[in-house]
Amino acid sequence: MKAEKVRYQLFLPKELGGRINRIAEASGRPRSELLVEALEAWLSRRNPRAAEEAIGVRLTRFERHIEAVRRQQGLQWEVLARMLRHQLLTAAALPPADAATRANALRAFETVIDELADRVAGKAVGPTDAGIAKVRKFQ
Repeated sequence: MKAEKVRYQLFLPKELGGRINRIAEASGRPRSELLVEALEAWLSRRNPRAAEEAIGVRLTRFERHIEAVRRQQGLQWEVLARMLRHQLLTAAALPPADAATRANALRAFETVIDELADRVAGKAVGPTDAGIAKVRKFQ
């Protein structure tokens, strides 16, 4: 169904008419379509209510994204707290580590920190196992 249209006659300075013709030819769009688009943009700037509504829609979208990030952050903190509690409970029952065990643990820790640094820097780091690959799909 075609939209009902009203015809207006418009006189433009030659320079402006030439600009519209060049844009129409370059884009392959009709001149009337370009003029309607330009007039709508100009009228929208003059109508603050329409501009406020458009901003409101964008703000609502941003609020939804922020809320999703907060939920994800809450989940991350919960996982970290559970891991820390598990580690502290497990470590409480173990005897103190000897020098070789501490050295192995330090190397493993440095490996994890290096991998995290690479990920933060945007370098591609392959998954070390299937579980890590599965977790990375959550992103």
